[in-house]
Amino acid sequence: MDRRRNPRVQVRLPIQVWGLDTHGRPFTEPAMVTNMSLGGLVVQGVRHHVRVGELLDVRMGDDTAQFRVVWAAGAGPQRARELGMERVTSVPFLHDSILTHCSQMAAAC
Repeated sequence: MDRRRNPRVQVRLPIQVWGLDTHGRPFTEPAMVTNMSLGGLVVQGVRHHVRVGELLDVRMGDDTAQFRVVWAAGAGPQRARELGMERVTSVPFLHDSILTHCSQMAAAC
């Protein structure tokens, strides 16, 4: 049984991610959202190593929101990481009405 509060939508959307890596150094880099819901994202392509619990800022178009890393996958110095993140700001990320509609359509399938 799925424990998620909101349905997830498979996407491929470019974003910009910035925050602090595991060494406390600031970084910014492009990445790709591959899965999203009203409360979270799965992001691929982050080359910097970040700790679970770290707060990262994410920008997509004109929308910016802060997310907490809840899991990280992928290892090795040359491999990009995949991050599971939950939104911590109350500011809508993407227009919530658009995402709600996409989530409802996905749940109906």
